[in-house]
Amino acid sequence: MRLFFYLFILVVAVCYTYMAFADLSFLNRGRMGPGFFPRILGVSMVVVMLLVILNDIKNRTLFSGAQDSQYQDAAVLIGLSLTFGVLLMVLGYVVAIPAYIAATLYYFNCGKHKTNAAVTVAVPVVIHFLFGTLLNAALPHGLWW
Repeated sequence: MRLFFYLFILVVAVCYTYMAFADLSFLNRGRMGPGFFPRILGVSMVVVMLLVILNDIKNRTLFSGAQDSQYQDAAVLIGLSLTFGVLLMVLGYVVAIPAYIAATLYYFNCGKHKTNAAVTVAVPVVIHFLFGTLLNAALPHGLWW
C-alpha cells in the first residue's frame, strides 16, 4: 500500500518538475521568473519522496499495512485528485478547489459537517488571498472564464 501511494506521489512530483523546467523560465530579466519557485518545489518533492522510499526500504516497512480499506482509501484519494485536475482545467479554481476539499473531507472526515464546511470555505479564501492578492499569481480560471 505504501509503495503504491509513494510511487503515485513520486510520479506526480516528477511530472510537476518536468513542467516547471520545460514550460517556465527560471529568471526573467535578471529577477526571479515564474519557474523559480516551481522548480525548487518540484525538485524538493522528488528528493523527499525518494528519501522516504529509501528510508522505508531500509526499515522494511514499505509493504506494511496492506489492508483492503487502505487500498480503497488510496484509490478514492487518487480518483478525487485526478477529478480535481480535470475540474481545475475545465471550471477553474473557484469551483475545483472547494469541490475537491468538500468531497475529500466528506469521505475522510465523515460526520463533522461544521468543521468540513468551515475548511471548505476557509482554504479557497486563503489560497485566493495568498496567491491571487499577495503574490499576484495567476490562478487557473478554466476554459469558460
